[in-house]
Amino acid sequence: MKKVQKGNAAYIKNMNKKLVLGSIRANQPTSRVDISKRLNISKPTVSALVDQLIEEGWIYETGSGESTSVGGRKPVHLVFNPDFAYIVGVDIGGTNVVSGIANLDGEICTYREFPTTDFKDQQLFRRIKDDVQAMLEELNIDGDKVLGMGVGVPGIANCEKGIVVESPALQWRSFPIKDRLQELFSFPIYIDNDVNINVLGEHWKGAGSRHSNLIYVAIGTGVGSGILLNGQLYRGSNYSAGEIGYMVTDRQHAANYHPVYEGYGFLESVAGGSSIGTQVSKLLGKPVSAKEAFQLYQQGDKQVGPIIDTAIENLALAIANYASLFDPEIIILGGGVTNSYPVFEQKLKGIIKRFTPQDCEVVPTTFGKEAGIIGAVALFLKENDLILDI
Repeated sequence: MKKVQKGNAAYIKNMNKKLVLGSIRANQPTSRVDISKRLNISKPTVSALVDQLIEEGWIYETGSGESTSVGGRKPVHLVFNPDFAYIVGVDIGGTNVVSGIANLDGEICTYREFPTTDFKDQQLFRRIKDDVQAMLEELNIDGDKVLGMGVGVPGIANCEKGIVVESPALQWRSFPIKDRLQELFSFPIYIDNDVNINVLGEHWKGAGSRHSNLIYVAIGTGVGSGILLNGQLYRGSNYSAGEIGYMVTDRQHAANYHPVYEGYGFLESVAGGSSIGTQVSKLLGKPVSAKEAFQLYQQGDKQVGPIIDTAIENLALAIANYASLFDPEIIILGGGVTNSYPVFEQKLKGIIKRFTPQDCEVVPTTFGKEAGIIGAVALFLKENDLILDI
């Protein structure tokens, strides 16, 4: 019985500590008295927890507030210290690897980028190690101040075992990515699918920050999505929830379709960036990127028009299906193809509206290259057992 009581006491103290820190972050600058009133926790308990948080470095005191109307001692202001520690965020994409270092507020201090195809397996991880070391030196940050790393990968990732189950873009199957990284880094590492980390990033710092139910759809080389329901990431029973790239949106076309890459699904084989570029390149007899294809489409090219129209229609139908099934507050579009969003926005929204029971807000991401870094940092903060909550 004593062990249970001690465990309960420690648990309650840790929860109260988390509540106090969260209250300071949300209401800074604030005082011990205000925290006590806001959380309905006794002043001595709040004071003891605040002293501990100051000693550990999570918060610090600054200046003093106004005295009350009846006089008395002016309360000391408390503020969160976002530079108490740092987190490494890594986004391994089929085209590029982007890594960065962020503080506890998700502010990216610096980042690096290199082409994925220039490095294979262990060479790739050693390059990440070199980039992280260079960034720490650039920022003059001691390695002890790094809490850990979050990593996003394209494909299905078993986050508990740290294994990439399948990633067609990287040609990985049952790949032990976490073990490979832990050979090079001593701090905790968490991995997940790249669109899962993106939806976490959008919920924390992006267009979805005021919403609890949101979908993130990434339209890049392929098409994928992340699902956040009631503020919680939904991964599915086999870590493959959100594989929208496999959705079939045209029964007749599906009967004879061929994946643009081995392992790719129907939707990404008709609406993904690689599919669009491949189809237009064959049609015109020269290499054409998805971005160039949309430029031709915008200029009214009649040859390119049917390919882009088909891609937009299938993508819109897939998003409409999502909106009907999950009733999200917002759907956020990311990935390289969304750089051309203004070109197809009206057509996309028109189809979605036609096939959904009620309107759903659809917006492009507000992030650029930093999206994966912020998402990876959000993943670490969600998965690591810290008193910090996001």
